[in-house]
This record gives sequence, structure tokens and C-alpha cells, in this order.
Amino acid sequence: MGIFDIDYTGLIVQLLPTRLRNNKLTAWLNCLVSPVAWLFNQFTANRINNLYILAHDSQVCYLQAALNDVFDPVSRGILIVDGPFEDPLFLYLNTEIKPLWLGLVSEEGATPYPDPQVLYTNGETYALGICFIVKVPVAVAAGAGYDVQRLKALLDYYRLPGRNNYSVITY
Repeated sequence: MGIFDIDYTGLIVQLLPTRLRNNKLTAWLNCLVSPVAWLFNQFTANRINNLYILAHDSQVCYLQAALNDVFDPVSRGILIVDGPFEDPLFLYLNTEIKPLWLGLVSEEGATPYPDPQVLYTNGETYALGICFIVKVPVAVAAGAGYDVQRLKALLDYYRLPGRNNYSVITY
């Protein structure tokens, strides 16, 4: 038993003197204690919900677990994968002694780097696009309890606030 486990019906019987323990008085005291027991049950349910919220944060494993707990508790097939990301290609100045030769089309194969080399801007390499993708199985998406707006609300609740975008797809 923990600190928050209280048995009100047993407590009434234990604290009542032996000579006063009859059915009528016990029932009357149970009626008096029932609002307190109802508040205690509300407190316990809220405490369990808060402990669950505190146990799950914006890490991928916890976010994936929270989505699977709500939408797919049996097969747990909802996955979160990284979004598309291109590694940037850096150009160096001659003084930095790290040359990168961007060859012509006719010089293909002459560089030590794989051909062709593509230059991306910061906007294309920086994670401003889709940061992560939520993959939902078709069986879950076709189920009765699945709602895209509810899934997005749950994602927005747990993910880090910011400008990162996400996409929800079915597989």
C-alpha cells in the first residue's frame, strides 16, 4: 500500500467503537464519507494521468509510446522516423587548404567525390522542412478509434514547441 491508498469503508469500521458497530450506523457513516471517497477517486485518477504525462516527453521513444498507447495498444505499429535531410556540401576558400573541385559535366569521374555534386542552400539543408514523419499502419487508420486531428493534437502536446513540422502518413 502506498501513501495515497485509503480504504474508506474499512476505515469507518476500524475507527468505530465496537459497541456502536451496527449496520444502520455503518451505512449512515458510509453515506457521510461518500463525497470524500468520490473526491479521493477523482484525485487518484488525476494523479495517475499526471504521472503518465510526466513519464512521457518529446523524445522519440516516449512520443511513439504515447501514440501507440492511445491508437494502437495491441500491435504498437505506429513509428516515428526522421524527415528528409540532405547533408550540406561545404565550399572552402583557397586559404583554408581544403579544396573541393566542382568539376564540369565533361570532367565527370575526375573528382574523389561522388558525381554529380549538388550545392544546397541553408534553407534546403536546415531542418525547416518536415523534421519527422509519423507512420501509421493502414489497419490503425481504418479503425474506429483513429482520428487524424486527435493524433495531431497529441503530437502537438508532447513535441517540443517550435517551428518544426511533421507529416502523418499511412503505410
